[in-house]
Amino acid sequence: MKRSLMALAVLALASSAQAGVHNMGGCGLGSMIFKNNVKGEQILAATTNGLFGNQTFGISSETLGCTKDGVVKSEKRREVFASVNLQKLSQEMAQGRGEFLNGFAALSGCKDQASRDAFAKFAQQNYQKIFTSEDTDATALLKNVDSAVAADPALSQACAS
Repeated sequence: MKRSLMALAVLALASSAQAGVHNMGGCGLGSMIFKNNVKGEQILAATTNGLFGNQTFGISSETLGCTKDGVVKSEKRREVFASVNLQKLSQEMAQGRGEFLNGFAALSGCKDQASRDAFAKFAQQNYQKIFTSEDTDATALLKNVDSAVAADPALSQACAS
């Protein structure tokens, strides 16, 4: 198993010439293995990157398809985060608190803890508008959150991107 992982890491390092070309999973070993920009593969890519903690190494060494200017373009960070953590976000939005919700609020432009707390309370109060059905996916979640926040003057100012 360790030899297989080492071989994959070496293969990924060898292909670092493609640095700067990222799919939704960002850069890292997972994105080198799972290259297709489809939902299932990108979830696997992001999970692999998270499990092995290789994006930090990739960014600092500018390998594994990473560049020093970032892993995922800022406009895609929320999308990747929401896709990977959709079930947890649903649970925490219903509760109005939690670390995944706090992270999502930060990615949504809520810069301080007070605005993230307000976002969490808002998400709980507007849960039915955000998760309109059992089949709400990450794309619909983002659209619904953005629409609901835009309709709230105080929160849209506190959590401006």
